[in-house]
Amino acid sequence: MISVPEWVRNVFENYLICEFTTVANNKPVTFPLLYFYDANSGKFTVTSSILFSKKILHMKKNPKVSLLFSNPAGSGIGKQAVLVQGMAHCDDSDLDHGWERFLPQWRKKEPYIDAFLAEREKFGWFWKRIVVQVEPKRIIGWKDGDVTSKPEVFA
Repeated sequence: MISVPEWVRNVFENYLICEFTTVANNKPVTFPLLYFYDANSGKFTVTSSILFSKKILHMKKNPKVSLLFSNPAGSGIGKQAVLVQGMAHCDDSDLDHGWERFLPQWRKKEPYIDAFLAEREKFGWFWKRIVVQVEPKRIIGWKDGDVTSKPEVFA
């Protein structure tokens, strides 16, 4: 686990989304994604519906990914910029229920998720989800979001 200062942990614990980047054909491909952070392990988790699984194909070919935290909207904290570079592991062993362990965190970030869950049978394919866990290998942070300044690097 990479040790980071409190301001970086606050970003991980309070930002709602990250810009999640995979690599395809040697080019970055970025998606805004809801993420879940485990402070005990220092790992991140995202889920992906099998309807939108190109990012999963990218990760299976090249597990190197990055998560950029640069948008504080809805977080209640100030603007920071933090880049996490890591290795992704895709788990598609339980598409129907494997992701459900993240529902408490999902509800905290998107309280209206229960309205979608109530209609789960209408959107069956959306709820077949692959769980992706990311183990950070390097974290780069710009306090106060000033990316023109020298970053702090944590490894």
